[in-house]
Amino acid sequence: MMRSTEMSMDDQIRSIYHKYQIPEDEAKEILSRGFRFNDVDKAALLSCLSGKTAGEILDMRKDDPWGRIEKKLGLTPEIYSKRYIAHRADRLHRFYGIDAKRAETLLSEGYPNHWLRLAYLIEQHTGSLMENIVKARSKSMKWAPYVQQEFGISEETFKSWIAETRNPSLKKR
Repeated sequence: MMRSTEMSMDDQIRSIYHKYQIPEDEAKEILSRGFRFNDVDKAALLSCLSGKTAGEILDMRKDDPWGRIEKKLGLTPEIYSKRYIAHRADRLHRFYGIDAKRAETLLSEGYPNHWLRLAYLIEQHTGSLMENIVKARSKSMKWAPYVQQEFGISEETFKSWIAETRNPSLKKR
């Protein structure tokens, strides 16, 4: 995650809008309330998981630590985990077109978002299933050498695929 000091207000608004589907005007309003970006980001996530607004959650934050807020929202560890995985799967679908159910299955198995994104890119270009790719790749092997070794795709080509599908919530280059 980027440090908030590196993000302009427009970057922060864009991040909250894309990651949590909070309208830009609402994101701007909650960001202007004096909370650190990381607190606003956490409140926006809890909003997605609980149904409360990010503003309501930030009001709770004035008095309570995050763990207490999660408890008050009824987000037990099991519920939090299930809803968080569903949220991440939906975000992978919105950002990159990955089928949310496929993503949810792999996320539930412990694979990180970026592995799914990259495996899906490879799937789109080679026809090899994302599920097989994430299960075959080891953490110790970097992606570009793996793609070169397994699919004969150059590092330059692979990096161009990645650049074409940039995360819309990140700071603009």
